[in-house]
Amino acid sequence: MFPITLTSDFGLQNHYVASVKGKILFQIPDATIIDISHQIVPYNLQQAAYLFKSAYLHFPPGTIHFVLNDLHANANRQLLYVYENGQHIFCADNGFITLLFDDRPAQIFLLKDIIDQYNYLEVVEHFTLNATQILQGLKPNAENIAVNQIMIKRPAFAYESNNTLEVQVLHIDSYGNVILNVSKSFFYETARGRSFRILFMRDEELTQISQHYNDVPVNEKLCLFNTAGYLEIAIHKGHAASLFGFKDVDDRSLFYSNVKIFFE
Repeated sequence: MFPITLTSDFGLQNHYVASVKGKILFQIPDATIIDISHQIVPYNLQQAAYLFKSAYLHFPPGTIHFVLNDLHANANRQLLYVYENGQHIFCADNGFITLLFDDRPAQIFLLKDIIDQYNYLEVVEHFTLNATQILQGLKPNAENIAVNQIMIKRPAFAYESNNTLEVQVLHIDSYGNVILNVSKSFFYETARGRSFRILFMRDEELTQISQHYNDVPVNEKLCLFNTAGYLEIAIHKGHAASLFGFKDVDDRSLFYSNVKIFFE
């Protein structure tokens, strides 16, 4: 039995997550259900894509993933199934898939089930019915569609102009670490051996990459590449987001704020 993961913006102070798990177990009693996250900022699909991408590839091939974020973003109420990297991913047609795969083509299928009462429990019901088909070695009730037939949200990439890299904040984790939308490979390709300054706030800057949080004294700022391969601003045993004024926002503005990296 392959595990089933859950990702949502439901939070943990209500009955939604428990109801979803009950719904799955009613149809698949021996299911192993694993939570990726339920505390994503509501409607923030950019954050959802980052957190899901950072986790799902660590699961064994054949794992089934239910992504329940922002289910009501699209009036067409379409539900999607994607098979990519050996993983089965179910989500709403809300732009999540194009954010997840950086607008690269994926094997996208439209679930053909008709949902009379569209709500999160009915969505989970249909996801679970199709997951059961997969677990039995059958194909889900879906038809192949092209990427231009679904809602598209394009991820914002870091970009260089006049020796300056414009970077946005992807996510603020529970430690207050500030994750930027620049990967390790892209950073070093852009740097081309040059020195750099990461500038944020009015006069806060960083000029070297650390390997570990304890490379600097307690309460000192640092930057490093996290386990997901993205550049991160942190404070050793401190809360960088609070100290430097980064705040959560919803997906309507996508990002918290900009950071500039100067190459010299």
